[in-house]
Amino acid sequence: MTGPDLGAVAHLVEQLWGPALATGDLRLDLGRGATPGWTDVETYQALPSIASATMLLPTAERRVLAGSLLNFRRLRDPGTRVQRRLLGSLAARGVPLPFPQVRVQARVGAGRRVPLPTEQVAADLGLPRVHASIGVRTGSNRKATLQLVDDAGVAVGFAKFAWDPASTGAVAREAAALRALAGGTDAVRAPRLLAEGSWLGRPYLVTEPLPAASRRPDPNLLPTAEEVFAPAPVGRRDVLARTGQLQDLRLRLDVLRAGGADPELVDALDDLLALVADVEVPVAARWHGDFTAWNSARDEQDRLWCWDWESSELDAVAGLDAIHWVAGGATLAGTRYDGALIATALDRAAPVLTAAGHSRAGAVVVPVVYVATLVERALSLAVGNGRWDDAWLRRDEAAALLAHARTLAPARVGADVHR
Repeated sequence: MTGPDLGAVAHLVEQLWGPALATGDLRLDLGRGATPGWTDVETYQALPSIASATMLLPTAERRVLAGSLLNFRRLRDPGTRVQRRLLGSLAARGVPLPFPQVRVQARVGAGRRVPLPTEQVAADLGLPRVHASIGVRTGSNRKATLQLVDDAGVAVGFAKFAWDPASTGAVAREAAALRALAGGTDAVRAPRLLAEGSWLGRPYLVTEPLPAASRRPDPNLLPTAEEVFAPAPVGRRDVLARTGQLQDLRLRLDVLRAGGADPELVDALDDLLALVADVEVPVAARWHGDFTAWNSARDEQDRLWCWDWESSELDAVAGLDAIHWVAGGATLAGTRYDGALIATALDRAAPVLTAAGHSRAGAVVVPVVYVATLVERALSLAVGNGRWDDAWLRRDEAAALLAHARTLAPARVGADVHR
């Protein structure tokens, strides 16, 4: 790597280009340009800067750049939408954008080199080349995501690359879910899986693009019960302890305990689950795991599309997605996870929980399981990253949530809902 400090681009070395750069036949150049012995094979523009990049745009013919900026802009928040419309209109007119260059360069005369991620994906899709706009992720759940367009700037897919054990598991779960969903149902669609594989030891997947007119749904408007359960219907009633989701959750807790991770939280999770383990619940075939407005869209027919199935789990208590939609929408507006938020989620999700077959008293088991799942997920990521992702859920908030759920469960889950 040459040039000034990598800044935020270092995250893409970590998450995407690292194995290729390690071969020595490829390098990143930030600002120096063509130098003897090296030639550009891909170039990007870092928005808004190298130091604080949130996205890399392909430096390419105007149609490619305009497509990268303007495709799916209605899925963005209002501020980003305005920014993309402005930059996209400039790019479409051929006006140079004022952002610093990130060059991927190959050593001249080195012979056959390893393919770049975009070259691998293009081969998978049977295209001569694809161009990628790449999100720069910095959170605990970070991984490289690539919006792909062809030479005309038309969307051809979305790629996700794993780089560590957590993201490897996520890509595997998402690929499995997409295979099973096979595009979804008439009521709710899921992007089809176009390709999956391993690039230099790193698993990846490619999904089809969303419909061009996709727009972000209102995060404050919970989808209907029909939509929530369309991809994964309620199939039976059973004791919570016999659901696959709870059994997998307990296995992950066993791993955390064996590794010595935060015994206080692990004990609290175990105690909480013990309170509800023998409750009989309606069971859905799966839950999405991150069913939110930012992972959903509505097309021209107002049909719901859901992607990002990397947190999906099979055989789960029905209604977790409804709780998460409400809670996630509130956190998007700046609300932190706490007991009041969980109570609000339970109240607003009540029609969906009733439709699933929960009684009024028994429905509280859903937020209890949701809290346990949320805290275990945050704790596992904290262990993997060596730190808590405070922007999402602080350790003290996790402890408070568990305490709240513990007081909620025995007070409201009555004998009528125990087996």
